Amino acid sequence: MVHIQTTRACVLFAAVGALSCQALPAQTASFSGDLLPAVRRAAALIPGDPPTALRVVSLNPFRWALSEVVEGGSADTVTAAYPVFQIRFPHGWIVVDAALDRDFVPDSKTFSDADYRQIQVALRDARLVVVTHEHHDHVAGVIRSPYLAQVQQHTLLTRAQVQTLLTYPNDPRIKIDSVVAARYLTIDYDPFVPIAPGVVLIKAAGHSPGSQMIYVRLASGQEVILAGDVAWNMSGIETQRQKPDSITRGFGGEDREALARQLRWLRDISGPRTTVVVSHDDAWIRTLISRGVLLSGFDFKNR
Repeated sequence: MVHIQTTRACVLFAAVGALSCQALPAQTASFSGDLLPAVRRAAALIPGDPPTALRVVSLNPFRWALSEVVEGGSADTVTAAYPVFQIRFPHGWIVVDAALDRDFVPDSKTFSDADYRQIQVALRDARLVVVTHEHHDHVAGVIRSPYLAQVQQHTLLTRAQVQTLLTYPNDPRIKIDSVVAARYLTIDYDPFVPIAPGVVLIKAAGHSPGSQMIYVRLASGQEVILAGDVAWNMSGIETQRQKPDSITRGFGGEDREALARQLRWLRDISGPRTTVVVSHDDAWIRTLISRGVLLSGFDFKNR
């Protein structure tokens, strides 16, 4: 495994797969008012063309009650899905999250084999793959891929993610052993690290031990934060209400104090320049597509 020290920024988005490192500036406490300016500076550390677009494919849309998503929510249902994001550069791309395969939702009438194949091609041909966290609906695609040997070579997991997958995954079908773990790239950092021009990982343990957010600054200047499952619906950020504890306790519980800090930070930084995306709010993702912040479907040109 490739271990990256916490005090250095390492260029991972290299066609040759080599790692080159440079010193990071002084870092700051996580989720304070100084975090976003520090992340913006880190985003400029790696030279090269910034990403031109952030694209998305949402797999297996479904509906669930708002009461299952936000504490104190109503019985009204909202649309959700399992999105996979493509950070598109002039040449090549990074994939964020990997969704799951049909075996996890055998009775689904909305699972698209065509979308699943598109996701797997994106994972296979990516320069780099990262996941917001280690739950099955985000990581199964890089553990059970039909192109597994190729995908493993450029999938970057955090040490905390690997530890969870080794010891107590939320689904036994994604459990790995030490031999398999060694086939992935592994990173350890705190509190953030740039991985490509305009792209920064932000440690965000809370929903799971290995949770992280991905900051993306596009060539247009638009900033997007892929926040994973900090909330399951944007209303959680807007109202500062967490997921129902009775729901999250079922997969090991969450660090609710950490999530409260993260929810506050995401609310405070949201605005015209900085857009927050939580993974399972399909209606919000569609709204961002209509606004041009996200683009629908993957672009496989100029690999």
